[in-house]
Amino acid sequence: MKESESDDCFVANNAEELLSALKNKAPYILITKYYRKEFQQNTELPMPEENFFSGTRVAAGVGGSPVFLLMNLFSKKDKQQRKIDSKIQKYILKEHGEDLLLYLRQLDY
Repeated sequence: MKESESDDCFVANNAEELLSALKNKAPYILITKYYRKEFQQNTELPMPEENFFSGTRVAAGVGGSPVFLLMNLFSKKDKQQRKIDSKIQKYILKEHGEDLLLYLRQLDY
């Protein structure tokens, strides 16, 4: 992450802060090492950065979106987690030291 980008980075230490950042469409969201394990266990993770440009993953992401929304609708997860899972699909996941960095897919275009 560039220095100028770090000013726009939202730091999430829990699910409430993450959902707030997702609702505000923060361009960069840093998942701290303290929240990382819980995040990875509970969340339908977005595609990792290294798989973003793979033709199969892009096609699956475009065509699989309605299927994901339907599966999320009938999920037994709590309402907050379903909202996170739904909104996080607009982001790409990247390792950032001990933390995780989410950034909007549209920033790669």
